[in-house]
Amino acid sequence: MAMKLSRYHFVSPPVFDEVLGYTRRVVFATRSAGLRVMDEAAWQLVTTAPEQLPGDIVEDLIGVRLLVDGDEDELRSVVDENRDAIDSLACLSLVVTPTAQCQLGCGYCGQEHSARWLSPHHQDAFVRQVVRKLDTGSYQEVDVCWFGAEPLVGMSVIRELTPRLRSAAENHSCSFGARVITNGLALSKRIARELVERHGVTSIDITLDGPPEYHDARRGTKGGTPTFRRIFANLVALAESDLQVRINLRINVDEGNWQGVSQLIGMLADAGLQRRVNCYFAPIHSWGNDAHKTALSAHQYASLEMQWHAELLLAGFPSRLLPGRKRIVCLAVQKEGVLVDANGTLFNCTEAPYVPGYGEPDAMAIGTVEAGEDATRRTTLSLFNDDVLAGAYNCSSCALLPVCGGACPKLWKEGIPPCPSTLHNMPERLLLVLAAHRITASSAATTTGVEV
Repeated sequence: MAMKLSRYHFVSPPVFDEVLGYTRRVVFATRSAGLRVMDEAAWQLVTTAPEQLPGDIVEDLIGVRLLVDGDEDELRSVVDENRDAIDSLACLSLVVTPTAQCQLGCGYCGQEHSARWLSPHHQDAFVRQVVRKLDTGSYQEVDVCWFGAEPLVGMSVIRELTPRLRSAAENHSCSFGARVITNGLALSKRIARELVERHGVTSIDITLDGPPEYHDARRGTKGGTPTFRRIFANLVALAESDLQVRINLRINVDEGNWQGVSQLIGMLADAGLQRRVNCYFAPIHSWGNDAHKTALSAHQYASLEMQWHAELLLAGFPSRLLPGRKRIVCLAVQKEGVLVDANGTLFNCTEAPYVPGYGEPDAMAIGTVEAGEDATRRTTLSLFNDDVLAGAYNCSSCALLPVCGGACPKLWKEGIPPCPSTLHNMPERLLLVLAAHRITASSAATTTGVEV
């Protein structure tokens, strides 16, 4: 069987190792998210004459899908794997925005907030819809994400809905788990403990956009009150608690705050948060508005991001440099995953609710809790993999597709390419992986030029 180098790979520049005395490369096979380190001679054989490699090496590289059948249509294979994952998905994803209200007035937010909460009537209708989906017997898990506006302003709804959704899961022999994505302002010790111990929350995402002078200029309250000190104190208290919960810190970045990111990393390190907090960076993007116009250029952001990842590693923070295989890109492509907003409107996109830019009624809505879903409206985004296979977007020819999944079907539909920074800094990421793990010839090296 003739083999070829998969189109789905990235490779680092050659690096001469003065200790080992030869040149190495780091290769990332995106179809499997598998990483291999090999000497230059082995890499040249992979690219030009893989049949000359030793049999055990060929077998290994086939296993990580760096080498594939010469006749394989790899784009179709990747899309088929994605479709199979969607078809066999045993987790029912429920995103609930318990309120349309938020304390903050972030300049880049596309939402319009109002004093509205998911009513008891709409809660009843939503639970009935969830039960009907579980009645099909297709699910083994129920995953609830409390989202915004700001979900902690809607704690009353969380308290009412959690036991009902958990009961529905248990009655259908499904496990139950919950996550919260919050601005962190109301995340007191008491609320954090309640979320974890009473409402099954296992992951909490909080946002800080830099040290006080940057964060407060962007993420103050609607009345202009600074919020950094309180959010930072809540983050530290959560990290120092005995609660068994994953803590993720999102740092949004654009032209207005990139200069403060390094200082924030230093503050987080000085607070001793390395063992509990996972930091990640996010470039500002369109949210049904013009926020993306304040974004850094893709290449400038990608370069700065590598600096910040290095700073995280040097400070002792975990830093996920390489993505995993992403077969299900987001809620949009799932068959029955759904978001319900405080008005009882249903969506299959987390960035659609409360956005005036999508009109009234919201052009992105797929139904209501009372009337149910309109299957044809769901397909506006859910057929994304079909579009990719048909060559509608750049994803069709991109080596990153297996690990990014296409990033954001909505933004592609809107004509705004959402390509992640990994597209622009993957070689540098691979070199940083090599440095961070200090991969040497003794780290599971074979005698044939490939290190696992």
